[in-house]
Amino acid sequence: MYRPSSVAVSGSKTALGRTLLAHIHAGGFAGAVGTDEAPIENADFALIADDAADISRALAAHAKRGVRGAIILSEVRDLRNLARQAGMRVLGPYSFGMMLPGLKLNATPLPVMPAAGKVAYVGQSGALLRTVLDWAVPNYIGFSKIIGIGGNRDMGFGLVLDHLSRDATTNAIMIEIDRVRDPQMFYSAVRAAARLRPVVALVPGLRLRDGDGMSRAAVEAGFARSGVLLTGTISEFLAAAETLTRVKPAHGESLAIVSNSVAGGRLAADDALHHGLHLTELAPETRQVMALTLGAEPPPLGPIFTGRTGGPTKLADAAAMLASAHEVGGILVVHAPSGEGDEVAIEALIACAKTVKIPLLIAAMGEASGLAHRHRLAQAGLACFDTPEAAIAGFRHLIRNRANRAAARELPPSKVLRVAPDTQAAANCVAAIRAAGRTMLVQNEALALLAAYNVAVVKGAKAKTPEEAGLMAATLGFPVVLKLSHPDLPTNRVAGSVALDLPDGKAVRAAARAMLTRLGPQTAHYPGLKFLVQQQAPRGVQLRIRVADSPQLGPVIAFGAGGGDPDDVAGLAVDLPPLNLPLAHALIARSGVAAQLAAHRGAPAADIEAVAATLVRVSQLIIDMPEILLLDLDPLFAYATGVVAGSGRILLRPEGEAAPKLLIAPYPAELSSVYEAKGRKFTLRPIRPEDADAYTALFSRVSPEDMRFRFFSAMRSLAPEQIARLTDIDYGREMAIVAVNEAAGQIAGAARLVRNDTDGRTAEFAVLVEPAAKGLGLASKLMREIIAWGKAQGVEEIIGTILADNTPMLGFVKSLGFSIERVADDHDVVEARLVP
Repeated sequence: MYRPSSVAVSGSKTALGRTLLAHIHAGGFAGAVGTDEAPIENADFALIADDAADISRALAAHAKRGVRGAIILSEVRDLRNLARQAGMRVLGPYSFGMMLPGLKLNATPLPVMPAAGKVAYVGQSGALLRTVLDWAVPNYIGFSKIIGIGGNRDMGFGLVLDHLSRDATTNAIMIEIDRVRDPQMFYSAVRAAARLRPVVALVPGLRLRDGDGMSRAAVEAGFARSGVLLTGTISEFLAAAETLTRVKPAHGESLAIVSNSVAGGRLAADDALHHGLHLTELAPETRQVMALTLGAEPPPLGPIFTGRTGGPTKLADAAAMLASAHEVGGILVVHAPSGEGDEVAIEALIACAKTVKIPLLIAAMGEASGLAHRHRLAQAGLACFDTPEAAIAGFRHLIRNRANRAAARELPPSKVLRVAPDTQAAANCVAAIRAAGRTMLVQNEALALLAAYNVAVVKGAKAKTPEEAGLMAATLGFPVVLKLSHPDLPTNRVAGSVALDLPDGKAVRAAARAMLTRLGPQTAHYPGLKFLVQQQAPRGVQLRIRVADSPQLGPVIAFGAGGGDPDDVAGLAVDLPPLNLPLAHALIARSGVAAQLAAHRGAPAADIEAVAATLVRVSQLIIDMPEILLLDLDPLFAYATGVVAGSGRILLRPEGEAAPKLLIAPYPAELSSVYEAKGRKFTLRPIRPEDADAYTALFSRVSPEDMRFRFFSAMRSLAPEQIARLTDIDYGREMAIVAVNEAAGQIAGAARLVRNDTDGRTAEFAVLVEPAAKGLGLASKLMREIIAWGKAQGVEEIIGTILADNTPMLGFVKSLGFSIERVADDHDVVEARLVP
């Protein structure tokens, strides 16, 4: 569909069909175009412009002519089944069509097609696409592909993004999203794409559909985990695309601002500081050099004013000098029209940009003359903006993209938290609640469930009477906390239902009687009402961990300050399970409590490692027990010596209710096993991000010949970003099983299976074992493990490309049942194929 040599238009007599035909012919498409009156066989795709009632017939007719793909521009019900009956894959319904500027194909109702370029656009709104094109065409932004997903009933974002992530003509991707039908498939595909090229997203109406802010925060967290730049406005969306497609990658975060206008420079600096950017502090030698051009030394920090004398090229001269200063990470030139020499100034900036090796952004202000200046700058391929604020937004997106790339290259520490929960105790707890016909856990039950996952909790006991409460308190040790406990009693919300710092048994009994008196006749509404007596936790930093479902993204983990209104979640930082220690630390850093956990006023810092470990334990609890609908741990007290949970609320789903799928596939620990051969013992398990160091070391022990066989080149090591990509995998779309020699603490081998598309019908394998572990049957065992995984995932064919001179590998795969086929256009390689 994306490289067509022929197109069929169905419904060519309708008004929409006539429009499509006119635009295809006007665009200059050189391929064959079929119509209802002059149909063609085996068209690469069909544009279905028929009325809704005729679409089923149209799909069937084109399927008979050998068409396998279609774009549906109108609404139709049950499209997915219609497509399956016809044996076709379709985009739509109500897609705005597709533009392929490189092939001069405009298969949309829109009359204007941009020039060919390196940006791909994928969206659902035709109206928004018009806005994008109105910006792109006069700014000389070219596109590789423009694809209308429409209702994504069949071929959705996942399949399209999978194609674009491998498309050699695409360097950046813009996506506009109204609704995603399969979030797991979407995020899996967009994460894979964002690892290879910048991806900018816009989700209209995100706040409109979000009551408490959690859904928006969850979407932001999902995109952040995927490495996608999420924008909130059209102007940000376009500024991000402008910057990422036209500005060199950022190598530093400091921004130098130079302007021919004092006010313009200050506006830019104010906005940069407002958004947390760092203004460049110029080195003394840089200031001295710039004084030769400016006539005076610029200030060490803040915008640089070029003055009103010295000619129109001073802006370009100053930018050139800043570009050679090591302390400058990027340059923003703010040009205000002066009425004298403006065209010369713009041409000088264009000439200067050819030699600048760091990001250069230009804000050419003004509408009358400024518009012409921006037009000329865009024609020269420079990133230009109409206001300083828009340029600052562009630089912010550049920095965010740099941070995403850095995160992809960063290798996490090898430390792994071993949760080792008491799963039987947890299961027994939930079974008891179910047996009682309840979904709400009372506090001591909630804390017991958390304790089963090694979360430290305060000690407590239940009592039926005030007298028994006093005895329990004496056993626990004073001071204590007393709480009313009943499944139907809102936790800690009924006035007077909690008493703190009770110093002795007498105070406990008095507090218990006062609680019963305060309830009065309402006591009858809570049969079996009890008291919960807990040790009084020492004062510490109060934290909160909350887990609840997002409508589309499944469970969401929120973290922040505790002790406040349980309904107030606005100030909590958000991420998605599964969490590991690095992700937990990042979540803490984003929250508003990071400063409170640090040492201050002589008090030691709280044990952040313990806080992070608790987040990981809660994450694992949610993964293991999807029947949990809501978990609210508040307060979690943090001290220098650790943490302790003081109170918790857990609500189970109604029995039989299906739990939403996790957005990000968790670590599949169930695939772990032990392999023994010739007295040596290996743990076989899925790879994880923390294996980066050990995986790097594996390649250092592999022979040059094996490296050539594995990577088809004479490489001796892999770059950090390659290691990160191979160890931090999406378990929903690929699997890598490593063999760990526990005695040596080393990875001795690995086998990998990568699904080639989101449907997962085919997958590609790779296997590598270090020399010291050969002859043990380890490679065969690893391959059988990933073949079994692929079969369980519905993979229909496993393929491997092997160098023709790799005789040992050819014999090895034949022993596993693979067939060997020659590659027609390449005699240096063969393909091994297996139907699992």
